[in-house]
Amino acid sequence: MPPPLRVELPVEPGSAGRSRRETGRWLASLCGTDQQCPTVQDLVLAVNEAVSNSIEHAYGATTSDDAPTVVLRGEAEGHRVRMEVSDRGLWRDPPADPGHRGRGIGMIEAVAEDVRVEPGPDGTRVSFEGRIGRCPGLCVPAS
Repeated sequence: MPPPLRVELPVEPGSAGRSRRETGRWLASLCGTDQQCPTVQDLVLAVNEAVSNSIEHAYGATTSDDAPTVVLRGEAEGHRVRMEVSDRGLWRDPPADPGHRGRGIGMIEAVAEDVRVEPGPDGTRVSFEGRIGRCPGLCVPAS
């Protein structure tokens, strides 16, 4: 079984980029190639949306002495990959009319399977799954 992915990210704008790089490298290594296949690209997009939502919405003006973080986890079993993004912030219901924003969860649902958003008293967890190829023949280089 491949090693899981675990990355703790500070709540700052640069963390979204780091989450994309870490996820892309980890998923591409599961495919057995340096290149990202279309499924890997979809999962990287989903992780980016979940991390960006946590960074932007979960904490607000924090009063805690602890530095707020977002935790990214990934596990693989065979061709199945399960990703999870969690924070310890407060859930805020989306506005009835998000205007030109508020499409993150819908984007995740469009590119991943078994999407779950679980708000709770200790934070929010967003998890989803995808299927990837495990050999270069199944993962094609990104153009």
